[in-house]
Amino acid sequence: MQRKHLTPATIAGLVGISLLAACGNKSKEESKAQPSGSAAESAASPKTPGEVSLLIFAEYIEDKIVSDFEKAASVRLRITTYESSEEMESKLSYGGADSQYDVVVASSQTVPRLVRKNLLQPLDHAKLTNLKNLEPRFSGPAFDDGNKFSVPYQWGTVGLMYDKKKLPNLEPSWGVVFDSKKIPGTFILLDEMRDMLGAVLKYKGHSTNSTNADEIREAGKILQDAKSHPKCLGFKSGVGAVQDVKSGSADIAVVWNGDALKEVNEDKERLAYINPNEGGVMWVDTMVISRRAPNAEGAHKFINFILEPEIGARLSTFTQYATPNVAARTKVAPEDQQNPAIYPPESLMPRLESHRDLGDNLKLFDEAWTAVKAH
Repeated sequence: MQRKHLTPATIAGLVGISLLAACGNKSKEESKAQPSGSAAESAASPKTPGEVSLLIFAEYIEDKIVSDFEKAASVRLRITTYESSEEMESKLSYGGADSQYDVVVASSQTVPRLVRKNLLQPLDHAKLTNLKNLEPRFSGPAFDDGNKFSVPYQWGTVGLMYDKKKLPNLEPSWGVVFDSKKIPGTFILLDEMRDMLGAVLKYKGHSTNSTNADEIREAGKILQDAKSHPKCLGFKSGVGAVQDVKSGSADIAVVWNGDALKEVNEDKERLAYINPNEGGVMWVDTMVISRRAPNAEGAHKFINFILEPEIGARLSTFTQYATPNVAARTKVAPEDQQNPAIYPPESLMPRLESHRDLGDNLKLFDEAWTAVKAH
């Protein structure tokens, strides 16, 4: 799954930022094929009776889950994919897509903004009998008290993928990419504002949701220095960075854990993923229903279906991300349940933070990130 969350800045601003220089050459991601049995149709496509429309990241749901839901609910699941949270948010905000899509998979940090923009409808908990399967920490999270508008879909971490053959004794610290005295090999930084600056903030002992201007500026300066290091190979999305470590062209990469684990599982002798000891970002993706969803009934059926223990286990086996569904986790393969790269140890959990909506304070991150990319 290519999970690329970008900033909530305007499209024009984002495009301008993307044209600025970065260390190393930035390669373009190849477009991802849609799951069989679904289609990436435009938001303007006419809907048909008995259809549920899903807007989701590319490669983020197993084909068999799609067909099983269609059979169970006697509907067609029409899938449209997007490549960034910014793209998704702009569609719902400016394209009238809140009347075209039923279910949207959205990052937790976007949920409060979508609610403020009146783009989501409250969930009918009477139709979501499987809410009881959620792990307590995901029942009424800080970004959506009481799960009024959202239900967690998957969660994971931002950490380090590396080549064990080249770096057999890599220190489990963000310092291996942020401290010039500790950098042991070539590295790639993650091209995502909140996750990357959040990692630096945790490295310095601060919150990933800091609103302290001095702390955020310091994080930006550290990131600028890392970018300027001779061993820095640039910024890339998770999938591109993972492929570079796999091919041997990079030694370390800051990535999302699921992207890394799909390759790590194929070559455990050479590749590894770790969560740094300082802690870091714990992201959560959620399922929400558009305010003017044409098939809200079908949308509730889909969300409740994903919350089925067996379906939740199959989803996490496919994505290699963690399930927020405690009933599903017991059905996940033991090797995945015991893998700290998927389910971090409880001792680390207090040092992992989910992004919160920062409101106007987000401009501090935007300013630091723009300076990093322009440097």
